[in-house]
Amino acid sequence: MRIVLITAFISRHYPSFATARQSVQPSLFLPPISISTTSPRLHIRFETHQKLVLNMSSSKSAPRRSARLLSNDATQEKDVYSSMKVTELKDALRQNGLSVSGNKMELIHRLTAAKLKDSTQTKSLSSNQQPNKRRKTHRTVTPDADEDDTTNNTQQILVAPEHVHCLSRTREIQLQSSDDNLIVIGVDEAGRGPLAGPVVAAAAIVPTNIAGVIDSKKITKEEERDELYEAIIASPGVRYAVAVVSAQRIDEINILQATLEGMRMATRSVIDMGEQGNVDSSGENNIASAERTEISYVIAGSNVSGSATTSTKTKSYHALVDGNKVPKEMPCPAESMVKGDGREYAIAAASILAKVTRDRLMHEYDKKWPEYSLSQHKGYPTASHMEVVKRIGASPIHRRTFAPLKYMNFDEDGKIIG
Repeated sequence: MRIVLITAFISRHYPSFATARQSVQPSLFLPPISISTTSPRLHIRFETHQKLVLNMSSSKSAPRRSARLLSNDATQEKDVYSSMKVTELKDALRQNGLSVSGNKMELIHRLTAAKLKDSTQTKSLSSNQQPNKRRKTHRTVTPDADEDDTTNNTQQILVAPEHVHCLSRTREIQLQSSDDNLIVIGVDEAGRGPLAGPVVAAAAIVPTNIAGVIDSKKITKEEERDELYEAIIASPGVRYAVAVVSAQRIDEINILQATLEGMRMATRSVIDMGEQGNVDSSGENNIASAERTEISYVIAGSNVSGSATTSTKTKSYHALVDGNKVPKEMPCPAESMVKGDGREYAIAAASILAKVTRDRLMHEYDKKWPEYSLSQHKGYPTASHMEVVKRIGASPIHRRTFAPLKYMNFDEDGKIIG
């Protein structure tokens, strides 16, 4: 029916097409044909058996239009996607490594096209009895590698199971496609906005796909973040470092520079860790604690199997940093990624490490200064938090350069003067 209407429209406005209209059959499974006309403004082609593409153009200023006739399967897919919210569509696109730009209709079309492409490839491979060639999703140190295999580089390309729901590794895959020895480090922070407490930055190499690893801000339950934190630091091949930068340091160099400094410290620690094997994360100086008084410090850990140390090839590193700025003097090439904690797996994993570390510190600080209820708001300037500060003053972990504290006068004990 759609093709009949299209051809009727063309015949009416382009008489030269009338003699060729009999070649157009009202069927969804059209043979690949070519129709030529005397009109310079008309060009028709049948690209596949599933869709008809009609393009009309005259000059540079003339509009270009296209009409697409989709198969029944595509129409059904499109109906399903139409009922989804924009955020759900974008999540589906990210899972497939596709762009999330554009309006809702563009997102639906992109998903539908990808679904059709995957379906066509699957049918083609099945008919030819060819094995399913799946692209690599990430590189990881193989924990159960054969210890007698000295020729293997102990690196193996793993494919994430279909059911594992986590962020994709789109940029990581792109980078590693040109360098087999490249290791990608995700970098993120937590605690830039609060009125009290440190800013915490984390850098992580997490070869294993862990279900649930998404942007930490979207994981609303603290216990779920805690579980993911433990899963990440116990996963095979993981290497991570977390930098804690105190409120004192934030007041000295400002919050932006303190954040970038923490990112640089954490990244440096992960790279220095190298392939030296497991790092003891239970040491006295390797625990984030409210009792520590350093202006800034780093804790680190790893779960690299012993066989990984046999590799003789030099590894290179590349950091993916959440945000729009890259710290100066990074120990490896790096690039920023706006909203990267919601786009790239490695950054999301780092965001969980940073967020959980900071939340645990704030629970400890709450025991030292219970009057501020730091466990509830984690130092953010809520109404109740501000009321307490105005009434009793600031604690040692409050940031004196943040408004409204910067407009107040305090004595050495944090009491308001005047």
